[in-house]
Amino acid sequence: MTVNDLLKKLSVKLAASHSTMRLKFAETTLVDGTVLTTDGEFIEGSIVYVQVAEGDAPLAPEGIHETTDGKLITIGASGDITKIEDASTDAPAADPAAEVAMEEVSVPVDVAPEAVAATEELLAGIADILAPFTEEIATLTEEVVALKARFNKLADEPAAAPVRNTFSEMKATKDQAFAQRMEAIRSIRKN
Repeated sequence: MTVNDLLKKLSVKLAASHSTMRLKFAETTLVDGTVLTTDGEFIEGSIVYVQVAEGDAPLAPEGIHETTDGKLITIGASGDITKIEDASTDAPAADPAAEVAMEEVSVPVDVAPEAVAATEELLAGIADILAPFTEEIATLTEEVVALKARFNKLADEPAAAPVRNTFSEMKATKDQAFAQRMEAIRSIRKN
């Protein structure tokens, strides 16, 4: 996926006046029946909300809250989890089925037209900044392909003429020269 593809994808997601964000919420139930939710997982530092039927979810109240699965969650003044521990120290290991359930929730988000215009302008600016680099990358890619083709062509050729075993040829040449000399000596003797 190229940078331009990512920018287009981001532009499409941000350009809608009403978009839908997919968030993962974890939720757990307290012993009094109150349902607590958080963005992500129940870990120290997460912000906890009280689940309500309609309207904005308020922050969970400060204090120590016991869940139905035997955990004590300590929530600070700003609604964040400061500590998570088991309700009893000698409690058996937690059942994997009792883990905090994670579910995907679609939340419609209103996006102001000014934000859409500013985002489009920002994305256009980023695309303008990246354009020379994209062109340079395309040029370098073409050069690498050409160099690879040349390299493969040279790699397939032999480095030098094949080496032959010339010892037998040299011996035959010497034997032939010797035979010619001997024949010359015999012809001299006969005369």
